Amino acid sequence: MISAGEIYDFINGIAPFDTAMGFDNAGLLIGGADKTADRVLLALDVTPAVISEAEKLGAGIIVTHHPVIFDPLKRLDCRGVPYLAARADITVISAHTNLDTARGGVNDTLAELIGVEAKELFDEDCALLGELAEELSCTELAAEIKSRLGLGGLRYTDCGRKIKRVLVSCGAGGSNISLARRTGADALITGEIKHNYIIEANSCGTAVFDLGHYGSEKHIVPKLKGLLEERFPGTEFIRAAADTDGVMYI
Repeated sequence: MISAGEIYDFINGIAPFDTAMGFDNAGLLIGGADKTADRVLLALDVTPAVISEAEKLGAGIIVTHHPVIFDPLKRLDCRGVPYLAARADITVISAHTNLDTARGGVNDTLAELIGVEAKELFDEDCALLGELAEELSCTELAAEIKSRLGLGGLRYTDCGRKIKRVLVSCGAGGSNISLARRTGADALITGEIKHNYIIEANSCGTAVFDLGHYGSEKHIVPKLKGLLEERFPGTEFIRAAADTDGVMYI
């Protein structure tokens, strides 16, 4: 049996919640620190399907990356996730931008999996500047990323030259294209980028690799699961099977 407070304290030790960005809403967001459970479910997002899975498994605590409550609530919809979680007496802890920028966190994990050796960190932008082990063409790098991350697909642009120096920014890091340009990166690898930033990237000769928000961050879930299992061997930590991005590829 483990308490939500123990889990919160452990995460706070590796990714302090007070380092979350100002716009963020990370922490113990539903329920109380005294909530105990034998089983804990982990997911990138809390969805009705994830809550249903937790109920079936008897998991009274859910740990997520994306906040279960982000914007201030003006009403509780009976079909909404906060209402469903509270009704099921499920406590939810969300570690968001504090986990993005933590050493060994989401961004570091993404870079490591792609094969990027970190050189400089930009925590305020949730970005990491580094280099690939060898120069690759844009097409080669796209194929390598897809294979290493197990993606169904990704979007990329071709700047017409080999890629070596890259800026990695998990999640919605498209606005970091200006940082990529300033730091001399050949490419920006991110999870989400808007059209206007792609146009900007094309105009300055910077390649863009858009992995999908879920695809750029999903690997933190099994990593966090392993860390929690090591720290609390008497508790069953389960990766939610229902936690998907719901996107189809053809």
